[in-house]
Amino acid sequence: MGLRSFLLLSDTALMENYKTLTHEKHLDHLVRVVPLLCFAYGVQSYMMLNFARGGSTSLLIFTLGISLAVSVMALVTYDYKSVVRWNNENIIMKSPWNFSFTTVSFRDVQQMDIIGEEDEFQTIIIKLQNKSYTFYFVDNAFELKQTFETLKTPLQHAA
Repeated sequence: MGLRSFLLLSDTALMENYKTLTHEKHLDHLVRVVPLLCFAYGVQSYMMLNFARGGSTSLLIFTLGISLAVSVMALVTYDYKSVVRWNNENIIMKSPWNFSFTTVSFRDVQQMDIIGEEDEFQTIIIKLQNKSYTFYFVDNAFELKQTFETLKTPLQHAA
């Protein structure tokens, strides 16, 4: 068995042993909302071209269109590149602006706060002693918090 096979095997094992925060609800929401945003942008652009005579209206419309496309691409990129995995010992995290994974032991986590209800996408804030990590638009943050609370209780009794 070569090194490449071992690395693929270990990555597969990593995926099987860890649970993952997902972004499915947010991606579904984007699929529903983005066409409406594009339609509203089209109507506004048409009205601006017909009612605003002179000036640089077409440049403004082009700039607004580019900013709309960039913001949608940024949201989708965040959903795909943001990774939070956990097992009964560690949390492995990576955000799109970090180039490496961060591994944090559940023992180092002081608190987890969740913004949002279970039936919608949530924001989870993982607080350590000197640092905090925030992940937006996740689906199953309550599952991660439940794991944290289950593991934290025996650790508090032992201390």
